[in-house]
Amino acid sequence: MMGQRIESLQKLETVDLRIRELEEGLKRYPDEINSLKKDLLEKKESISLKETTLSELKAQRDSLESSLRSNQESIKKSEERLFAIKTHKEYEALQKEITDTRKENLEMEDRTISVMAEIEETETTLVGEKENYATLEEQYAKQIAEKEKKIKELEISRKPAEREKNEILSTVDPKILPIYERIFRKNSRALALAENEKCTSCNMNIPPQLFNEILKQAVLVQCPSCKKILYTNP
Repeated sequence: MMGQRIESLQKLETVDLRIRELEEGLKRYPDEINSLKKDLLEKKESISLKETTLSELKAQRDSLESSLRSNQESIKKSEERLFAIKTHKEYEALQKEITDTRKENLEMEDRTISVMAEIEETETTLVGEKENYATLEEQYAKQIAEKEKKIKELEISRKPAEREKNEILSTVDPKILPIYERIFRKNSRALALAENEKCTSCNMNIPPQLFNEILKQAVLVQCPSCKKILYTNP
């Protein structure tokens, strides 16, 4: 009887929905784990990049400070030489050299101040990012562990569900099964309750003659609109 066939399909749909949910979880949780790991990796790379920038800035600062010291020493020596110069031309040339070096020092001092400000800003940002990374790393580790636990639970649950499905399949009419499978693949469900001459899935009216066929349970009836297999409650 069609009633028994529909009952078998209802049981099949119940287990199929459970398997679908398990499979969605088995896909979703690994994706979520990968997303968390990717986020951590991106933050770690950002920290690494800033650490490299900080090292370069400090090297730049050290180079500027070294050049400043060298220039200061050069100015000191040049000033000492001024007293030994005998010609006006040599005096003017050395004086110009001292003036140019002092001007260069002023420019380097400005650059040094700017670089030190960048160093301070980068160090402050790094401290914040490292603290945030440490917090997230701990939080994500817990979330990943929970998701990995759920994956194991889902994998354990899938095997008995598949065994149950195989048992139910042996009771399903092989002529009806392809129809059911096609509808189930395309929709959230394959079966829909017909009530008050309406399909409760798409809410479309069912012609009276067709609704009577559903009540008789003599043939398989599909909704004219959503194409789901229709059934009625006893």
